[in-house]
Amino acid sequence: ASPSGGAVGPRGQALPWALALLALRGAAGVPPSFVLLLADDLGFGDLGSYGHPSSATPHLDRM
Repeated sequence: ASPSGGAVGPRGQALPWALALLALRGAAGVPPSFVLLLADDLGFGDLGSYGHPSSATPHLDRM
């Protein structure tokens, strides 16, 4: 929130976008060095690579 307690102004909205674009510009053509996976209610035993008998996860297993 802004100091006046109102909504974020145009500058406040533009800054995150500008930073993201600058980061992307520098990373063009460079492969990612990490992958972030987010999953809801996923336990370590729910993947095929950890031995789940009926969940095939070949793409995750290759990582």
